[in-house]
Amino acid sequence: MQSMLIFMSLCLKMNTEKLKLMVQTVQELSLARNMDTITGIVRKTARELTGADGATFVLKDNNMCYYVDEDAIEPLWKGQRFPMSACISGWTMMHKQWAVIEDIYTDDRVPIEAYRPTFVKSLAMVPIRTIDPIGAIGNYWADKHTPTEEELVLLQSLADITSVSIENVYAYNELKEQNQKLYDIAFLQSHQVRVPIAQIQGLYNLFNFENFHDPENADLFHRLKTTADSFDTIIREITQMTSSLRAQRP
Repeated sequence: MQSMLIFMSLCLKMNTEKLKLMVQTVQELSLARNMDTITGIVRKTARELTGADGATFVLKDNNMCYYVDEDAIEPLWKGQRFPMSACISGWTMMHKQWAVIEDIYTDDRVPIEAYRPTFVKSLAMVPIRTIDPIGAIGNYWADKHTPTEEELVLLQSLADITSVSIENVYAYNELKEQNQKLYDIAFLQSHQVRVPIAQIQGLYNLFNFENFHDPENADLFHRLKTTADSFDTIIREITQMTSSLRAQRP
């Protein structure tokens, strides 16, 4: 919340292009319906906001930092996982605050061996959702660089907006899944249930009520039992699907 208030005050002093970029990014993220779209928007915007040489999108995966995506002049760590305690993105999430490192070779928090093959000399890392971080956004420079307060606030504001977008995607996917289950239930009720009912009606019409000892009646009873069992299976399936929907309700 504090970063958003600072961001709003900075809007009055921010150059027009960065303000337009933030507004456009908010609009694009509000329409995102999957994580790929979110990561694509965020990594690109992060670089543009700060003029960085690279940006990464990191998600917390249990006790690991998963580098989901990146936008950089050279490959970084896309697709790799590192322990929370062994990388700066993990430090950012655990301490719930951003990290600014002008020279990565002089900071003990940086795993130098992971950075040595890369172009990175300086970095800024911000947590995605400061209250209970679920990830981080990293910006990297090929030369020693100290981001301005405006750049840091922009990055943190982007991260805060990103956390809301991620929650929206989770909610959208859950609703989509529930709607699919409702469709499946409706299909079972309107189509699958009609089959055994029609079969039972047909068997009833074939039954010889005038001669109960008719040998064909025994076969009809057997077929009726099979159809009833099938009907029972469908009802149980509908009941289970309905129960799973109820269990998902908050």
